[in-house]
Amino acid sequence: MANSACQEINVGSKRGRSSDEAICVDRISRLPDVLIQHILSFLSTKEAMTTSVLSKRWLWVWTSVPIIDLQDTPSCRTDLNIRSRFGQFVTRVLILNKMASLDKFCLKFNLVDHPSHVTTWFRDAVSRDVKELDITIHGTQIFPFLKLPFALFTARTLQVLKLSQGVELHVPGPVSLPCLKVLHLVWIKYMNDESVSRLFAGCHVLQELVLRKYVGDNSTISIISIPTLKIMSIRFATGLHKHRLKINAPILEHLHLEDNLGLEFDLEDVSSLVESNVSVTWLENRHIPLLKALCNTKYVSFNWDWYAKMKRCNFRPHHLYLNLVRLELNVGYGGWNMLSLFLEISNNLKVLVLAKAIVLLAFRQQNDNCRGFECRWKPPRNVPECLLSSLEMVSFKGFEDVAYQLRMVKYILGSARVLKTMEICDDGHLPLELKLGVLKKLSMFPRRSKACQLHFN
Repeated sequence: MANSACQEINVGSKRGRSSDEAICVDRISRLPDVLIQHILSFLSTKEAMTTSVLSKRWLWVWTSVPIIDLQDTPSCRTDLNIRSRFGQFVTRVLILNKMASLDKFCLKFNLVDHPSHVTTWFRDAVSRDVKELDITIHGTQIFPFLKLPFALFTARTLQVLKLSQGVELHVPGPVSLPCLKVLHLVWIKYMNDESVSRLFAGCHVLQELVLRKYVGDNSTISIISIPTLKIMSIRFATGLHKHRLKINAPILEHLHLEDNLGLEFDLEDVSSLVESNVSVTWLENRHIPLLKALCNTKYVSFNWDWYAKMKRCNFRPHHLYLNLVRLELNVGYGGWNMLSLFLEISNNLKVLVLAKAIVLLAFRQQNDNCRGFECRWKPPRNVPECLLSSLEMVSFKGFEDVAYQLRMVKYILGSARVLKTMEICDDGHLPLELKLGVLKKLSMFPRRSKACQLHFN
């Protein structure tokens, strides 16, 4: 039984090999329809349709697959005839597909010349109790954004909804999506703030939200008050208008936030956060509510280029990160001044990862004066509690052998009482001779912890 299904064939004979192949094909064809349909569900619909040429047994198997996955070609953007044929192809697939219930309807295409046809496709999917709807529309330079049929926002079986690019979110009435657990809104356009509010209000069991907002989406206020939300990823693109982000998610566990706008934060309840990743260009006073709200988080990654306008802020060491055990700082020029503060407020920190913001390497070559911002780093006035009792591992990525980095390493090695590992990784540009010199220099730094091992990669 453990041997190959075709082991009885004489491998030394061409005839034997042909029989072998025939038997293997016959055995696959004898599989139950349900199993074959499951196998075909891992292919795109176009790929599944090609199996119809294998034999009469396979001719219509693809029409019983509960997943429709269609994507047009780049030529649809410029060729009217090809675009028209793709629209006809989608309509034909929906007609031929026999499934009364769809697990997934995925459509990635350039908007056809007749949006009414697209609306019909979506209504057809909803009428078949579709569980997952994944729509991406390109080519909005030629066509207006597509308004979705309102029937989509009352789909009782929909569990996953992903909308990307050329879609306009227009919600004129109350939303009811009782089974929706995953919602992705990526670079779409919003009719107004009310449409966003209505959508969120109708998602009573939502667990994952991905939000990507761009300039000109007609929405300046994002109120996310979802008591069931566990995972949230938000990215705001650069723009001139100020936006307001209000979050009330009491059981939220994972937060990824990228802010390139002048966001005003209002975080009512994110007390269950376990992991957060925050990226900003300028770390300033408007981020204070965000920093305070993350105080219960266990794993934190901060990414910022500049530290500005926080010298007089009231974010001081009494806002302790008592649960924080792993902190990652990806910092650019002028941002290292916050390192001392984070050490002071992270009493139970065990792992510290420091990294130089890669996006600024080219900027550094053009602006040598920026080195002065780095050299302003000063250690804390008093040795932080985490260095005395909990910090066990430090990793410094993108090490360049500059003065401020050496000071940081020297300070941590000389202050961390229970440190076990200090890992230094260069940025890949240090010559071998310089690396040896750096290693020698680092090895001479005094270590408070006798058990500390220094690794230089």
